[in-house]
Amino acid sequence: MRRLLVSIPFLFGLIALAMLAAVVLAGSAPATQPPEPLIVAEPPTQWLPAEVSIADLEPLTVDAAPAADTCAAATPLTLSLAQTADGSGTLTNSFTHEAGDPVPACTFGAPTNPSGYRTAWHVLVAGDTGLVTISTEGSNYDTILTVHDGTCTALRTLSCADDTLGFQSKTTFPVVRGRTYYILVADYQRGAPATADLRIKATLARGGQRWQQVTNLPRGGVSRHAFASLGVDMFVIGGQERLLGVPVLTNKLLRHNVELNRWTELADMPGPGLSNTTAVRLGSKVYIPGGFDGNMTDYANTHLVYDIATDFWTQAAPIPSGLLPGSTMFAWSAAVAAPGETSYYLTGGTTSISAFIATGDVLTDTYRFTPSTNQWEASRSMTTPRFAHTAAWVATANRGLCVVGGLSNGTNDAGQPILVLLTRGECYDPASGTGWQQTGELNFPRYNAGSAIGPDGRWYVFGGVDAAGLGVPETEVYDAVSNNWLLLGSSYVLGGLPTDPGIEWPRGAFWRENLYIYGGNTPREQRVVSSVDRLTLGANFLNTSGRTFVPITTKIGSDNVLFWATYLPHNLPTSGNFMRSDQFYNPYYFDWPIFGRAIIRLRNVPSDTNYNIAVYDVNKVLLAEGNTAQTGNKEVSLTIQPGRYYVVVQRIFPKDLPNSNVHYEVGVYTP
Repeated sequence: MRRLLVSIPFLFGLIALAMLAAVVLAGSAPATQPPEPLIVAEPPTQWLPAEVSIADLEPLTVDAAPAADTCAAATPLTLSLAQTADGSGTLTNSFTHEAGDPVPACTFGAPTNPSGYRTAWHVLVAGDTGLVTISTEGSNYDTILTVHDGTCTALRTLSCADDTLGFQSKTTFPVVRGRTYYILVADYQRGAPATADLRIKATLARGGQRWQQVTNLPRGGVSRHAFASLGVDMFVIGGQERLLGVPVLTNKLLRHNVELNRWTELADMPGPGLSNTTAVRLGSKVYIPGGFDGNMTDYANTHLVYDIATDFWTQAAPIPSGLLPGSTMFAWSAAVAAPGETSYYLTGGTTSISAFIATGDVLTDTYRFTPSTNQWEASRSMTTPRFAHTAAWVATANRGLCVVGGLSNGTNDAGQPILVLLTRGECYDPASGTGWQQTGELNFPRYNAGSAIGPDGRWYVFGGVDAAGLGVPETEVYDAVSNNWLLLGSSYVLGGLPTDPGIEWPRGAFWRENLYIYGGNTPREQRVVSSVDRLTLGANFLNTSGRTFVPITTKIGSDNVLFWATYLPHNLPTSGNFMRSDQFYNPYYFDWPIFGRAIIRLRNVPSDTNYNIAVYDVNKVLLAEGNTAQTGNKEVSLTIQPGRYYVVVQRIFPKDLPNSNVHYEVGVYTP
């Protein structure tokens, strides 16, 4: 199992306990070799500045080196939410075409070389998950733009664009932080102009469009809380209202009706409250085993039960000492309801009150509690001890009880004890009689994350903390059929900005196709969160098979400007106009029957505008064009062979908003 290694101590601020001082990230390695650790510097003690000025958020200079002639030497572009733009300028006359250059799938017509000419390369390692827009606007030749992942010897096309800005190209595609993307620009034409000047611009926009804040917790921020749901009603239970210094516990129980957006304060928990615990609903009752109750020497050995129907608290049997070796007091575990809601499983956790220490007692134990008998029984132990993990019952493919992420014990190369961040999960189906089986690795390993089963039966994991102590904004989903974790696209990220970091300890559940999450805290600053956020999956996730899933789509452009050309009849004018601010080119085509002279006329051009016309053959070779410096009506005359030809009307100015009520006339005429 690949792990992220965590050394000690790093002051985490949780109940004034010592935590993670340094984190070690292990890369993939052959099974016979131990992972080679990468030591990550200790994070700063201050997470957010007192205030962020506009200057702090401005992107750095856009000054990438010129593009490279080969994929292997591709020029890096730098994009992140801290530097949102980059680009370069390159004279490509001397550039070549490699035999292995990919063939663009979106190239218009039938070019003389399907791969194009004089290919130029950039490479991007995304600094953050988001949407990247690449444009060749400003180049002085006909460009084809493609984006790939993989390696230079095995490229996979993600996006392709040809002639989206006149004969320049532009595409927008999702990126995942840490992943590598190769950007290829090819020249459509065989012959280069006097100067083949490539201009490329790249910008990164944040995602998260599917998340929306819908309300706030009525009593302010809370984290380390327990959570349960019953249909439209969500229950926020206990937790801490302050994490730093002396922790402030709450024993409040809040119900939120998500359809009415109505809060109700229910009966208080017995005692001062509980945090760092878990909750599970069976029928109309909510069970909360163990947790932190403010005692700085040990966890609570309690098992609280809340009856939703009567709004009343009682207690059930705690785990007996005969089942749990050593102390029966624990926290940081994860509970999951069994099918039928007649019992529940409790997985992992720690008995060490100072949870984030390398020598802490981390549990592999799994227990089953049955309310009808008020008894606990030991179930099959997990393969790996873990705490601060998340768990769910995954019915698809009979995976059963599943856990993922969290922290565990380990040792470094010197044999010293350390904490490790687990990158995989494991699942156990009690009905099958087989043991725990590993899942694939998380794309972004995390602990103190939240998770929920969606209406499509899939297991969604969101939020949490990575090995560097930073919040994880990406959302992942478990594909039980392939046993792999799939990363959702940039529109599903939660936070990720310095002023809007990822959330630790978010808790929530689905109601229909919406996921509601409650509270949590910023990972470094330990500031509790009061927001209630909603993630809308979208109809494409909810399908009858429950197995069709495309988390990040590719784009092979069909928005070529000539693809949508309008037919021009002979000797009859056709009316047109520019309606959008980003509309600068209107394409037309005509079929010429015999060798002879044709006249293309542009009429009714408004006096306060400047339009131009250009004529191309099917290979996009420019045959004739008007005078861009001249305002008013335009006309070109040329002798042509039989065949198809294209006329492009270009809006030179105004560059801002065109007058959509003004219509020009364009036509092809026989002298």
